[in-house]
Amino acid sequence: MKLEIDKGNSVPLYLQLKRELLKKIKGGELKPDSMIPSEVQLAKELGISRMTVNKALNELVREGYLFRRQGKGTYVAERRLKYGFFRVTSFNRDMRERGLVPGTKVLKKRVMVAPQEVKEALQLPPRERVIYVMRLRLANGEPLMLEHRYLNLSLCRPLLEEPLDKESIHDLLIRKYNLPLTRVKQYLEAVALRPAEARLLRVKPYSPALLIHRVTFTEEQPVTMVKYLYRGDKYRFYADFKPEE
Repeated sequence: MKLEIDKGNSVPLYLQLKRELLKKIKGGELKPDSMIPSEVQLAKELGISRMTVNKALNELVREGYLFRRQGKGTYVAERRLKYGFFRVTSFNRDMRERGLVPGTKVLKKRVMVAPQEVKEALQLPPRERVIYVMRLRLANGEPLMLEHRYLNLSLCRPLLEEPLDKESIHDLLIRKYNLPLTRVKQYLEAVALRPAEARLLRVKPYSPALLIHRVTFTEEQPVTMVKYLYRGDKYRFYADFKPEE
């Protein structure tokens, strides 16, 4: 297996390695249940630190592309199937319909250079800045979901003046700022919570969670990318629909 890492590239080395491995997995070169080289071996072959390799592998494990067998090594996970049956409504509306009192704590709100994943999702040029919002969503005072949201700065700048602890960001963009949101691409998967995320959600590190990754568009232009992390012990999704042939 040949992996290409460019140390002169501005993209972080762990992210380059993650992409290379993901390309091999999606392309079928690394097949389900096959073992990948050890961290020591990858670090030696690529001339990078073991810590860099570990970070790339941890992210792929967390995202469900790899899994570890204790004392044996790291393996490629079975491919996940995609289904398009679920919809996610406003958190506040959802909680009220369940008879719960919703709440929101804004943990971070700032302008920052878009990370590589966000730049690609929002189709932004290099070094473009975005609005980053991190919110903790609560039900009856108990943390239930952690939200990481990135917004196109040129389209969503007025949100910097909003408190964002009461209203839906989606509703603000549509109703107050007249930005039509016309299409959503999203997926749902199971992940393990990082220690910092687990502390905010008041669960043990690496507890199971449900991740929704969503990109919302106005016509063909991406406006916002958001990651919702729901506690796996407190939340489940429900759908009522007609089966299709």
